[in-house]
Amino acid sequence: MAFINDSNTSDFQLLYETEQGVWFATKRNEYGAPKYIAQPLGILDGSGEEDTDEAWKQKAFHDLGDSIAQIFNHENIISIAGHIKTHPFIGTAAVAGEAQLSRPRNYIVWDYCDAGNLSGLFLCMPRNKSRDFYLPESLCWHVLTSLLNAITYLHDGKRLFLDTKVPAGEERQWLPVDQDWNPILHRAIEPVNIFFQHPRGSETYGLCKLGNFEHAVVTNHVIPPDDGPEVVDEDVEISMAVAARQGFESLDTLRLKLRTSVTADTADNYPYTIANELFSVGKVIATMMTDEEFPSYDKLPMTRYSAGLRGVVMGLLHSDSKKKITKVLPRTKIVMKYYREWKNGTDEGKNYKDIEDDMLPRYEAEMEMEM
Repeated sequence: MAFINDSNTSDFQLLYETEQGVWFATKRNEYGAPKYIAQPLGILDGSGEEDTDEAWKQKAFHDLGDSIAQIFNHENIISIAGHIKTHPFIGTAAVAGEAQLSRPRNYIVWDYCDAGNLSGLFLCMPRNKSRDFYLPESLCWHVLTSLLNAITYLHDGKRLFLDTKVPAGEERQWLPVDQDWNPILHRAIEPVNIFFQHPRGSETYGLCKLGNFEHAVVTNHVIPPDDGPEVVDEDVEISMAVAARQGFESLDTLRLKLRTSVTADTADNYPYTIANELFSVGKVIATMMTDEEFPSYDKLPMTRYSAGLRGVVMGLLHSDSKKKITKVLPRTKIVMKYYREWKNGTDEGKNYKDIEDDMLPRYEAEMEMEM
């Protein structure tokens, strides 16, 4: 099917359909492999419909688009890149030389993760009989820091900003993205939902992105201030992000479960909290280290990875939904500290280039050209 793109509404254009309703897309006047995926705007409301009422579609995009685009706007999640409005050809008009067009269609443009997902990587890698070393430590740190960046953004509403004035090896600045942020729990952090892009520059690995938000929930609790505690006692009443492990329940029902969880019969009765997200991250990295889908705690100390990586992963695996963890950023900062120690203090770390190693020289070169 041929399209005319509305140049007034988009910097993107459709290339070709890869499966029903899913298209490869690219930026206008950009050449090379496609870098984006386009899906019907109905994906936002679950309808999947391409051709519904145009006025409703425009209202959905303007009313819902801004808030959705704000959430899906982070380098470590599969993000919204833009919007395409098209007019498909359906034939030729009676007047020779004039094209007949169907009603407009609207598409959301997403990141395209052209290097597959972590589940596919596991399938490609040979099995490790010894279980003491599996994937490279640099890749483990890459996925670990990417996932923590993603859930710190989703839950705490904080993101790490590139600051060229901070000396190399020191912590970058974490800043809030919205004072009225509503924390989000992903609830499906597992290898099949962890995606990769090919490197775009000199970095060792392309961006790692958390995707598939069909199980995600937006909560209404308030993030404690920066000087507030990360973990509080079980008998302390706090506002904390909670959700059902599956499906959706009212907040009152979930809070009641949280208060009475000590009497729950099974783990499925416990509400899902940020502690479960952290445990899921630890489980993913432990699998990358041991080649075991359900790695046991006692095997991690026997692996041939740095003490820093083993320690932070053990800490994540000891996250418990009974612990009232109120925010992610303090834990993320600890992991980043160990990451910098590995990166600056080991041969593998010194040879590894992350996205900042690629971006900083280019940023400095641009600054020099503008001076």
